[in-house]
Amino acid sequence: MNYSLYLIDDRLVIDLGAGEKSQHKAFSGVPELLETHTFCEEPIGQVEITDEQLKKIKVSFHNGGLCHYCGESANKLRPSPFMGDISSMCKECWDATRREYAASHDEHIGAFEDYPHWKGNTDEAQ
Repeated sequence: MNYSLYLIDDRLVIDLGAGEKSQHKAFSGVPELLETHTFCEEPIGQVEITDEQLKKIKVSFHNGGLCHYCGESANKLRPSPFMGDISSMCKECWDATRREYAASHDEHIGAFEDYPHWKGNTDEAQ
């Protein structure tokens, strides 16, 4: 299938269509929800995405999003390791927190990759 390709903030972004409310699902290497008005300019081209590629992108929308700690988009997020904290964290923030927590509390937080609840949690989906 063909999808429109845009240049937004010096990034190549694929418009995947309507998302939630006034947002579009977009992919620039990581899943994003962008305001619909962002796509008001003409696309710079078209991109063909196979069904297999689209499936992997859709999994990244389910597993990924915006990290509540650093504010960056990521293909995978994991709930915070701290009880009562409903935030999600990317691998980089998880690993930094893991090192810091081990150094200050001498306690271990599990590896980021050990999270069993990601959709499509197989080698081929990652």
